[in-house]
Amino acid sequence: MLIRVIILSFILFAKVPFALAQMPLLEVANLTLKIGPKSEEVLYYGFAKGDKIIFTFKEEEQKELTEVSIEEFPEQIRFSDYKVKSIRAKHIDVNQKSVYVFKFVNNQAFKGRVCHIKIQRIPETDLTIDFNSQVRWIASYDTTFQIETREVLSGYDTIFSKNESWELKKSTLEEFVVFDKNQKVASRANLGGVSNRICIRFELPPNVSNNSRKQVLQGWAYWIGVGEEASMVWTENVKTIAGFAQGVIAIYSPLGGLVAGLVSGLAIPKTGDDIYYAITDSVQAELFLSKKTFLPIDWGKGKGGFGKFNHTQPSAFYLCLENDNYLNAVDVTIKVVALIDTKIYANQETSKQVIKPRMEKVSVEIPVITPKTLPVTWK
Repeated sequence: MLIRVIILSFILFAKVPFALAQMPLLEVANLTLKIGPKSEEVLYYGFAKGDKIIFTFKEEEQKELTEVSIEEFPEQIRFSDYKVKSIRAKHIDVNQKSVYVFKFVNNQAFKGRVCHIKIQRIPETDLTIDFNSQVRWIASYDTTFQIETREVLSGYDTIFSKNESWELKKSTLEEFVVFDKNQKVASRANLGGVSNRICIRFELPPNVSNNSRKQVLQGWAYWIGVGEEASMVWTENVKTIAGFAQGVIAIYSPLGGLVAGLVSGLAIPKTGDDIYYAITDSVQAELFLSKKTFLPIDWGKGKGGFGKFNHTQPSAFYLCLENDNYLNAVDVTIKVVALIDTKIYANQETSKQVIKPRMEKVSVEIPVITPKTLPVTWK
């Protein structure tokens, strides 16, 4: 009987490492990144407790990348190397569920680097096979305290003071050019290994509010066109508006007129290659570049397109482009315009006699709350 118990115990314990060996090797990311001169790329992914990370890196032309590091957020370095050409299957054990930061730094002043990156994970148990490695960003607040000097009432003084009275002098609806340039998008089979997907960041002008000036975003619009015809079509848009411009519309470009509601549509190229385009935020742009499912704010596919938005809170957006032409790169003309409500005020100053409190200074402890965003695992 004792011998049977020993044999059964041996079989049970022998199955444990065999079961661990059967856990699947799951792909988290398989990317090709172009890291420009004097710049860096940072990737964020979440991992479950007990995961084993397998990290592989290779510079396309076997040139050195200044630094490659892997950090358990926040600021716990798990791996770092310098002047790196390749890294083959680096293993890192995950001791707790956390976000890992993969950082790639290129300190070369003039030359970029094209890097192939593969990130995989081996879950510890079946319970974490379906763990979502995407991260989400949450708001957080740091509270610190500082000593400030404040004033308390100790008496009164009679003085003459100047009184400010700000009056509106000018109100205009102004057009602001946010982005205006041509962008080349590589073909799917280009010899340089450049991605046929790119995202272009643009930032809307900020709202301003002080005594003399108030500036509020009223909305914005974009227009894109593919190929040489884009320039001619845009010129036609300008001529069309100039041809029937009356009063206020004469001060706007075609996009400004679109935002203001003075025109309902714009011409786009009719010949040439197609381009897929999408307007997104930063999180969705990362998903687009990673060829994952993403949720655009606006999108389309064709030889051009346009759209307008009534957003009044300034923010950064991304125009994501994909060229599905197998052999030929395409040139895309991109224009983004915002409409700003600007009010100018002038001070009509007067003097008057006032009773002014006399204050004395005391020291008080003031809490300082600093907002920030933190990456966290999806669950």
